[in-house]
Amino acid sequence: MENLGFYETRVSMTLLETVELSQAASMLLGLILGIIVIMFVVISVLLIYSLLMISVEVKTFHNAVLRILGVNKINCVFMILAQGIIFTIPSIVCGYGASIGMLYLSYDLLFTDDAIKLSPLPTAEATIKACILGLVIPILASIIPIQTSLDQQLSDSLSNIRSKT
Repeated sequence: MENLGFYETRVSMTLLETVELSQAASMLLGLILGIIVIMFVVISVLLIYSLLMISVEVKTFHNAVLRILGVNKINCVFMILAQGIIFTIPSIVCGYGASIGMLYLSYDLLFTDDAIKLSPLPTAEATIKACILGLVIPILASIIPIQTSLDQQLSDSLSNIRSKT
């Protein structure tokens, strides 16, 4: 080929290859963190669901007495939803405080350069997403306890002869 005037050239773009490797690692890390978040959401729903089911089963007599006194089913639904949301409010506050502490520690360890100044406070978007997720989880967990509470007959709920569980 050199006799014809064509010389073999090789082009190497090491920077582009390095960026491709870091892009794949970043995508893999994002997928892993997404799976972890989904697992935590499922665990949270199951935990709140079990707490609400236990509460509904224990309070069947109490709920029956409230229904006799004139509380309608919508108010019973709101009571169960409020109980589920009350479970999550302390966890939202504690989680927000823990995230600030963890962000501060990780920023302190990762960014030792004085030229880079990042705030350890979560962004407004992250805060809004966390609050929405914190309110959606108890609503999802309350569906079956609400159905269980509303499906019970008043006479069965007032009976103290049979076991409720």
